[in-house]
Amino acid sequence: MEITTTELDGVLLLTPAVHRDDRGLFTRTFDAAAAAEHGIHPGPDCQDSQSRSEPGVIRGLHGRRGDGEAKLVRCARGRILDVVVDARPGSATFGRHLAVELDDVSMRALWIPAGMLHGFQVLSDGPADVCYRIDRPHDPGEDVAVCHDDPELAIPWRPGTARLSPRDAAAGSWSELVAALPASPESPVRPEPRTCRACGAPGGPSDVVLDLGAQPDAKAFPLPDAPTPPTAPLAMWCCTRCGLAQLADAGGEPPGEDTAGEETPGAEPRALREQARRVVADLAADGLLPADGDPAVREFPSPHGGSWLPLLEDRGLRAVDAAADLVIDSFGLMHEPDQAAALAARAAALRQGGLLVLQVHSLAGIVAGRQWNDLRHGHYAYWSTTALTRLLHRTGLTAVWARSYPLYGETVVLAARRAVDLPADHPAPSELTALLAADERAGLTTPGGLRVLDRAARDGARALADHLRAARDRGTSVLGYAAASRAITLLRLAGVGPDLLPAVADASPDKQGRLLPGTEIPVISPEELVARRPDEVLVLLEDLLEELTDTVPELAGRLVAHRPDSPTIGAPSRHVRRFTGSTAAQRRLHTLVPGGAHTYARGEDQYPDGMAPVLVRGRGALVWDVDGNCYVEYGSGLRAVTLGHAHPGVDAAVARVLGDGVNFSRPSTLELAAAEEFLDQVPGADQVKFAKNGSDVTTAAVRLARAATGRDRIAICDQSFFSVDDWFIAHTPMDRGVPAASRAAGTLFPYGDLQALEELLDAHGEELAAVVMQPATATAEPPPGYLEGVRALCRRHGVVLIFDEIITGFRWAAGGVQALSGVTPDLACWGKGIGNGYAISALTGRADLMELGGLRTDQPRSFLLSTTYGPESVGLAALRAVLAEHRDHEPLAALHRTGEELRNALTAVVADAGLTDHVRITGHPACLMFATLDADGRPSQAMRTVLLAGLLTNGVLGQSLVTSAAHGPAEVDHTARAFTRALPDYARALSDGPETVLAGRAVAPALRSLAAPRRVRG
Repeated sequence: MEITTTELDGVLLLTPAVHRDDRGLFTRTFDAAAAAEHGIHPGPDCQDSQSRSEPGVIRGLHGRRGDGEAKLVRCARGRILDVVVDARPGSATFGRHLAVELDDVSMRALWIPAGMLHGFQVLSDGPADVCYRIDRPHDPGEDVAVCHDDPELAIPWRPGTARLSPRDAAAGSWSELVAALPASPESPVRPEPRTCRACGAPGGPSDVVLDLGAQPDAKAFPLPDAPTPPTAPLAMWCCTRCGLAQLADAGGEPPGEDTAGEETPGAEPRALREQARRVVADLAADGLLPADGDPAVREFPSPHGGSWLPLLEDRGLRAVDAAADLVIDSFGLMHEPDQAAALAARAAALRQGGLLVLQVHSLAGIVAGRQWNDLRHGHYAYWSTTALTRLLHRTGLTAVWARSYPLYGETVVLAARRAVDLPADHPAPSELTALLAADERAGLTTPGGLRVLDRAARDGARALADHLRAARDRGTSVLGYAAASRAITLLRLAGVGPDLLPAVADASPDKQGRLLPGTEIPVISPEELVARRPDEVLVLLEDLLEELTDTVPELAGRLVAHRPDSPTIGAPSRHVRRFTGSTAAQRRLHTLVPGGAHTYARGEDQYPDGMAPVLVRGRGALVWDVDGNCYVEYGSGLRAVTLGHAHPGVDAAVARVLGDGVNFSRPSTLELAAAEEFLDQVPGADQVKFAKNGSDVTTAAVRLARAATGRDRIAICDQSFFSVDDWFIAHTPMDRGVPAASRAAGTLFPYGDLQALEELLDAHGEELAAVVMQPATATAEPPPGYLEGVRALCRRHGVVLIFDEIITGFRWAAGGVQALSGVTPDLACWGKGIGNGYAISALTGRADLMELGGLRTDQPRSFLLSTTYGPESVGLAALRAVLAEHRDHEPLAALHRTGEELRNALTAVVADAGLTDHVRITGHPACLMFATLDADGRPSQAMRTVLLAGLLTNGVLGQSLVTSAAHGPAEVDHTARAFTRALPDYARALSDGPETVLAGRAVAPALRSLAAPRRVRG
């Protein structure tokens, strides 16, 4: 049993080891000896209780007067969101909450010490059973209750209709409970607002918007044998008078001011240097750089580097340390404890008519990006444009120019002159007006608008800890990159040490060989990082991704960025700007592989010119390309990956068989187990034969049907794709090299039209061996009675009915459409989802048919299937793990639910854009598609290309919207944002023509007779 701390002081998460085999599972849900090592002692008078709650029910928040009660909480059935609020006066985490999902799969439990409030919400579709072990007899007379949706607590309950008991509906407020609590004489030193650093107004405890607890000085990196660095409280408060978000005082200077020694220098990021060039160029383009006479420039330096002086000297300005025509400050102002005095000093350095340029990390960007870990000791101010312009005004300055840039989420550059140097009616620049309006909409000048940062801190820290624990459990080696100050706060808040993150690399030689303050995590060089060959590199500063991809290409595709605004680690890219590595790799692929891919549907011609990512790896619903871009991927593995990439259960099953050999000269017991378990899932099937590709089994089914009937002709449903073999390829545009006889031996018929099939069978029934069809497709479900009618017609004419369930099986349902419809074919073909991306396919059917290729027959034998790799252990182990996942966890329920949520979200986005007649979200929830129509309402490859390009540049990869069980709310939200950003270009292409938007050629159908219109030259 693993017992780990959480962000609430004293609350522990207990994760048992779950042992599974073909009998079921076993787990020890509580180990008193292990628990005692962590201070968990339920006591001799403990009581066990259990509650059953229906879907949507919220119970709590409940506590107990007096000393309270400690409890162990576990979800024995279903899934819940378990919520704990620290109500202990004097606790370092007083007033904060923890929200953790507990379920009957992971068997995790929470130990909640006395003095907490507790509640939960049922998340599962069915009832949830919650078990409690309380450390003392329960006394209902001591109960207290707080309203579950109290705005001061801001608990992230899931959307839905809460069903409350009368007691919970009448619960009091958090503030009423706090007022009744006794004061603690042992309260720790906590940060308190004193007077505003800009306007001098007093602040109070209610103005604190972000409290990160005790944190070390992030500037001084200790040596391994140095004493543990001191810590001090770290919090942000917002002045209600001027709106400045600022560092709260804790009764003294930052920790280690007298003991930590000199600041450890960091490496200057390339992004910072490029930002300086961009801003100087913009100032010059707008005529703001002084040029007359002998213009002088003075720079107030910043510890972050990024000096503008070399750039300005190249433009003819002379650097001075006195009054100047141009005064610049790039990220220096935030380091001044007295903001008013610091800005006055910069204003005093201006010559008459001079220009002051300030670059600040925008509070708007911090809040929008949930960049709570930008708060650190020594950074005294976090400026909204509104608060900064107010202080400029009080200092006698007026903003005359404004720009925002994407560095660090968002930076704002303001240029100001003395008001006396400007005409009285000088207009505010339009860019400044827009920034001020954005501040107003976001509520950035009031405490209420900033409290999202505190919630994001809890969620981000928990996500990081969960990600690293999961990586450790599945054997994935992870190292970090970027020993930045903001990383230190994140790691400490998440409770991450060298056990979860053994080292963090950094380009600064001065940091290498030292420890990240307060974490015991060593800092290593990038070279050592590469030499260790980690499976994954956690980039703790997202802005370094592009630079790291360029400078350390060995890590391409292994980089996972932490983004404070994301509930998951390794979130998809928001802005994809480069495909240079993919383009180069694709060029080499064309030299070595015909078509540049091993599957036509994966071809470069299926993507916009120059925007075909070449992938390195995937995890869950995400993939990474050689340029370091991360995408939400749809249609993963051409719809083969139903559970998500690198599914831990499937991969672990494969790993277990690798050490025993994978291919033998006789059948293995694994073949027997896989056959038994697979046939248990398939209704009406007697026997199974395994192979590797879908084409293997569809062609085997056709051969078997011909053998059984003595007929040659095949009726083929006019759907998508059945086989690479001649009997089907003869009916596609790429039929060169296929004998004419193969074409004559097949006849197409339309799906859903029972009369058309009946006419075909009436006319040619004596010639037809089989009807081959997908029982359903992404965009066509069987009409009522259709499959039953097909079944009856085939029986009447002695024709073998073959269902191709390669896509629908283990996607519509585990047993395929036949399990849903009750219509059993004679033969059925399976693939894709049965192995979650591992190579495995299967043919199932009636024993009398299948035995025509076996040894229990006296008839002439048919060569059914005989493959070298069909029974190899890797594919069969993956198959068994997939079957177990479907038996134990019902992943298709999540897959279908996400599909519906995605459909609803995108339909709303398209409607809001006014494009309902031109972009359509269609298909089964398990197999969503999008249709792109031109201005005349006709399907258009050019418009499809416009939309694909917009999605790719916003971190979505997919020719469809086909989900896996790994897709969830975060992926749906990201995709909806990508559509929102892509649709304006789509609208412009409709009005002005797609050629006005496209930078290259349109995509083309994968199966076409000529390489044109996407022929590759050279």
